Amino acid sequence: MNIGITLGIQKEYESMWVNGIKLNAILLVNALNQISGVNTYILDTSNKIEDLTKVMWDYTKFPVKRYQDAYKDTDLLITLGTSLPVVMLDEFRKTGKNKKVVKYQCGNSYVIDMERSIFPKDGQEGVKAPWDGGADQVWYVPQQGYQNHDYYKVVYGIEEVYPVPFVWDPMFLDRTVEAYKRKGKAIPKYIPGKSNKDKKLNVFEPNMNVVKYSMIPILMAEEAYRRGIEYDQLFVSSGNRILKNAYFKSAIGSLSGVLAKPKPKFQFTSRYPITHYLANSADIVLSHQWENPLNYAYLDVMYFNYPLVHNADMIKDAGYYYPDFEILKGVEQLKFAIEEHDDNLDVYKERNEKVLDRYTIKNKEMVQTYKKLLDNLFGYETHKMSYEYDWKTNLYK
Repeated sequence: MNIGITLGIQKEYESMWVNGIKLNAILLVNALNQISGVNTYILDTSNKIEDLTKVMWDYTKFPVKRYQDAYKDTDLLITLGTSLPVVMLDEFRKTGKNKKVVKYQCGNSYVIDMERSIFPKDGQEGVKAPWDGGADQVWYVPQQGYQNHDYYKVVYGIEEVYPVPFVWDPMFLDRTVEAYKRKGKAIPKYIPGKSNKDKKLNVFEPNMNVVKYSMIPILMAEEAYRRGIEYDQLFVSSGNRILKNAYFKSAIGSLSGVLAKPKPKFQFTSRYPITHYLANSADIVLSHQWENPLNYAYLDVMYFNYPLVHNADMIKDAGYYYPDFEILKGVEQLKFAIEEHDDNLDVYKERNEKVLDRYTIKNKEMVQTYKKLLDNLFGYETHKMSYEYDWKTNLYK
């Protein structure tokens, strides 16, 4: 079976860390290629680069083909990085018998569509909602189910809408570490033994929409500072942009961490890859999300054994978890991470490794779940599955 996963490559050697789409596509290729008889590749739909080998991954392991050159030989088209109009999907189906289309959703479509509708931005004119449909099934990453499961059923007019196992792998983290070593740069590695007053806190929320926004972590650091809990500074990555917003600036202007002397406790910085921040300005990571309880960033942080203070209930068995918007419980977890993490490091590492493994190809049952999804889609076999996601196993219940 030939499976093509769409991606719009914008330029040669584009960074892997621009967003999660490329990672999602490549890691899905990796997972599907563990299935016997399956040949999965990336289908570039942008036509913006001539040489498709000039990408930031192993081209021989994760090949890229131009959509127009390869769609006729593709049996399953997974529209992940780019959506295609129904006319193109119809053209695809005409090239052979039993061709299938899966629309794979990575982001929180409901929230994104809501914000685009209520708060239109410059340059958005002409942007069309990708509601054309045309798919046989919709697969979505499980953290988006609460707001999107029925939403997808209605807007795409399709009943077969399923959460699918989340796929992660540290391969690109490892590769980045090796590149840092070759260049003599600091590498991301948690180093125990620092005094509490020297520990740096960092927030990685992108501040692009309401789902992942830095205010709750900022207020956790503020309350910790008020209580006299020692730490050096809080770095808010991807914070420079919102700091230009007058309302946000006024909201944080009276915080003790902003007014601290001789220098503010809070620093707002530009967006860089997570590995850069972990290597240079992080001993503890604070996180907050709203209905996005699974994210590559959380797993990346724990892979390097940094303490992660978070409210992601799909990984509540890892890191240092606090519920929902309960800032004060988050402060208690932050206090523990600052003062007790080093003494708890072996237990923390062992617990996190078990959690991380359930999202990788080490989880053979995860790979088998994707095989069963393909069998049911094409009618090769009929597997009875609940399609009810179990966050504790990254499988169906």
